[in-house]
Amino acid sequence: MARSRAFNRFHRYLARQKRRDLRSALPQVQSDCSSDAAPIDRSRALINRLSGREAQLDLLEADA
Repeated sequence: MARSRAFNRFHRYLARQKRRDLRSALPQVQSDCSSDAAPIDRSRALINRLSGREAQLDLLEADA
């Protein structure tokens, strides 16, 4: 039990270090990216996917 407890503590410590490093690097990455980039718009892909599903359902209903 003592070994697994030490193992878990060590890995929690490593995870904490990684999170801290990522948090410190994140503002630098955000400042490097251009703020003029267009926001991600997935609505067109969603509409296309839904219309494809509707077409499939229509074909299945026609077969039945």
